[in-house]
Amino acid sequence: MPTGKYFPSLTIRQSEAEALRRLAEPVKDLIFPIVRLQAWPHPKKGDGGPVQRAAKHLIEAYGSRSVGMDLALPIPESDKVYKTEDRAAWAALGRSEISALHNPENGHQAWCSYIASDNRWVPVVQWNDDPVALKKQIQQLATLNRGLIFRFRRSLGWNLSHTAAIADLALGEIPILMIYDYGQIGLRDDLTEIGVPAQAAILALNAQVAGGARTHVFKASSFPSEFTTTGEEYACLTIRERQLYDMLKASPPIVSAGINLQYGDHAAIYASDREPAFRGVPRVDYPTAGEWIYHRRREGFFDAAKRVRKDIKWDESNLCWGAQRIREAANGQMEGLNAPGRWTTIRVNIHMHVQAQSAGTSLTTDEPWVD
Repeated sequence: MPTGKYFPSLTIRQSEAEALRRLAEPVKDLIFPIVRLQAWPHPKKGDGGPVQRAAKHLIEAYGSRSVGMDLALPIPESDKVYKTEDRAAWAALGRSEISALHNPENGHQAWCSYIASDNRWVPVVQWNDDPVALKKQIQQLATLNRGLIFRFRRSLGWNLSHTAAIADLALGEIPILMIYDYGQIGLRDDLTEIGVPAQAAILALNAQVAGGARTHVFKASSFPSEFTTTGEEYACLTIRERQLYDMLKASPPIVSAGINLQYGDHAAIYASDREPAFRGVPRVDYPTAGEWIYHRRREGFFDAAKRVRKDIKWDESNLCWGAQRIREAANGQMEGLNAPGRWTTIRVNIHMHVQAQSAGTSLTTDEPWVD
């Protein structure tokens, strides 16, 4: 099972694929991304179908390194009006391809076959309410000898009912990545209040899953979905998933259970099945190890970038691709930088660069652990 210092969750979207691609090669060696496969939304003739195109973008971004491969939820058909019939047909094909990979027949045979087609994919087990089908899937994926990834989601009751169904499944010494995904943390959530049940879930899941050589990862996101309430023009937001992770990693019951938690997050993306649209006032974000700083300026991205560049939190030693783009914008080089989506790519790139080099370091927190 490949491991790293930092385990970001990504979806194969243009902004996140580009942010990953632009990381320096030594930084890529420090991370192990868990990506959700979804249909690539932009058609291009002669370049494979929507799923194949998405995988191609991932490979171009990350090279021959192994990644954890998960599966995004199928996108339901909508009333969206497409500009051309070709785009409508492409969207329909993408929905069909993802739905086919979700087919649970014969122990998720479609998913298992897809994973088997590329030895770079380390599979994330797809949960199934049928214990027979779930066990069969796990056994098929285990025979690939790449390890297994179990993703337990707080929004799904930490999948405790699923793990109870496989508690008798012997996994031997196969490498297992246990991901405890809290999902979205509210900006005003009491971390101790949400940490206590998260701790209980981690302990219960560790006890229910039998066997395997385990790596444990906790992840969440506190990146907001809107910015008018956090600060009209400026804010410095604590990365609360880092705080919660530090609390859980050091909690006596988790330490006593021999669980050495590693750090993951949602790569400065709001933790939902769909990233909120970047609308409204132009905003430039600047991630640090423990905070997100942003400046919003109605005058435009150029003015926002200048303010970020002059911010007291600016790290002149950070020379990653995203930081360099902010430098260029602050100097008036705005070519290709007036589109909101480009600034999402820049934020995610800086965030992953910084976390890859600091994820193993405990950050101080003013919120004590209370059990």
